[in-house]
Amino acid sequence: MQYTYEFEMWRGEFGWIAEPFGLNGITQGENVDDLCESAADLLREIVRDHIMTGQELPAATFDNDPVHGGVRLIVSVNAAMADVPRMSAAEAAHELGVSRPRISAMIRSGLLDGWKEGRNTWVTVASVEARKGDEHKAGRPRKTVTA
Repeated sequence: MQYTYEFEMWRGEFGWIAEPFGLNGITQGENVDDLCESAADLLREIVRDHIMTGQELPAATFDNDPVHGGVRLIVSVNAAMADVPRMSAAEAAHELGVSRPRISAMIRSGLLDGWKEGRNTWVTVASVEARKGDEHKAGRPRKTVTA
């Protein structure tokens, strides 16, 4: 599905900045081309996050007044859950060395990004990779014994 939103684009101290009107988020780029790519990536991820969590996206508004002294930028992306790199909860459990129920708990607590489709639970590949790079180990922290 196609999603189109208006952003404000302005020159910042270290490059170009863009912020969507009516959505949470902000991005930057070294030049205008880089900023436009970053704005499209941001919008795509915002849309996917809303779809994944079942939240309705705010209605797009246009002809907004820039608040940072910038100009309006129209960003349009095609986004769908089918495009999100994902793995099953069982595959995520195997990758992280935890149980399948632990994956469900990690999704509920926000440690992993995931969603249910019917009876299937899916986890984003990006959140599993991020968790693997995290210093937290599987299981409960060990209590230290003081003598």
